[in-house]
Amino acid sequence: MTLSPLMVIYAVYLSVRSQFRLKAALAPLGNYRVFDSKSDQNINQRVEPMQIDLRIASSKPVAEIVDFARRCEEAGFSGLGFVDSHTFLRDVYVVMAQVLQHTERIRVRPAVTCPGPRHTSVIASVAKTVQELGPDRFELWLGRGGSANFLVGLSGLRLAEIRKAIVEIKAFMAGDWDVYQPAESVQKYGSETGTSKRAEHVRLYHGGGEPLPVYLTASGPLNARLAGELCDGVLIHPAMANEEQIGALRQWVAEGAALAGRQASDVHEVLQMEGLVRDTLKDAVRAWSPRLVTPLAKPSGQEWLNQLGIDYDLSSFKEKLQEAAAKFLTFYPDNNHMEDWQAAEKVAEVVPYELQEALVEKTAIAGDPDLVTRRMKELEALGIHHIYLYPAESFTLPEHELRAFKEVIGPAFNLS
Repeated sequence: MTLSPLMVIYAVYLSVRSQFRLKAALAPLGNYRVFDSKSDQNINQRVEPMQIDLRIASSKPVAEIVDFARRCEEAGFSGLGFVDSHTFLRDVYVVMAQVLQHTERIRVRPAVTCPGPRHTSVIASVAKTVQELGPDRFELWLGRGGSANFLVGLSGLRLAEIRKAIVEIKAFMAGDWDVYQPAESVQKYGSETGTSKRAEHVRLYHGGGEPLPVYLTASGPLNARLAGELCDGVLIHPAMANEEQIGALRQWVAEGAALAGRQASDVHEVLQMEGLVRDTLKDAVRAWSPRLVTPLAKPSGQEWLNQLGIDYDLSSFKEKLQEAAAKFLTFYPDNNHMEDWQAAEKVAEVVPYELQEALVEKTAIAGDPDLVTRRMKELEALGIHHIYLYPAESFTLPEHELRAFKEVIGPAFNLS
């Protein structure tokens, strides 16, 4: 039977309509991949390439950091995350403002800003100011507390406090009135009646305009649900970057999103991938080893190994581990950001190399450029489309990672 042109057009219409319905049905799955059992084809295909960002600690002069950022942009990195810890790094917002003015494409954000050292109104004001220098390239990443808090005697924020901070920052950046109430003394100033209509209300003068994306870092259910409920994006940080833990974090984000009447796919997902690149696996393991000492030295160290599925008895050198952890406390400024990293590697030799390697395999992605690229490809197969590479050191710029990205990683993802 010969089909008329009208019948052919109608058949094509039905085919296209069924494809759109299939995509709509899959939309709530967000970043999850769905496969055809026969052809193993990715039905829910991403339309954007993999994005890979790099952590930078601003320990060098601003001009040097800006030059490094320009080289990262030229190499093809999607974005840069600048550590926000004011006691030992340059002011992150000054640095980001300079980077935005001297680059054209690369995205920039603090990674991460913790309310506490800065009042939420200060964060909102400076963030909206920096946004002016790169309206489509700046984001605000928030966390509950780290070295910026602890080194000046402040605790990390509790869940209710970070919730309040997110609500205040977003509302003040939007230009809303009465997010904060002026002090009583300000309200009475200059008024015979004891009140001043002008001072009773406050807003951010340069607020409003294009909304600034707000992200929250999440390694467990509480922050993940909060990010899903309140934020534009989430920086997931699983203890192990495997399917089970990534899936759990996604589920918690989805639960939070549901509370706000949203889909999980409305919350942009970034995976914090702790790791580094060196010429050989052994060099990479050694470079990462200082991060292993403190958790092993804790009373829960053996339990931690058991949870990771590593069969290794710590009892024979537990005392040496504790001595090494105590030694780390003498390094400036803390045991996560040590100025003399090479000396820290020497102290970490108390951990036998075979245990170091086993731990790195479970908790980080470190090795030569080809190995790191393969691990990133494995993450892509789990539906990860945005990676934030988090190298170990804070007092050197990540030159190893930049070179590896330019020569191997970027070309593998068609990003160079």
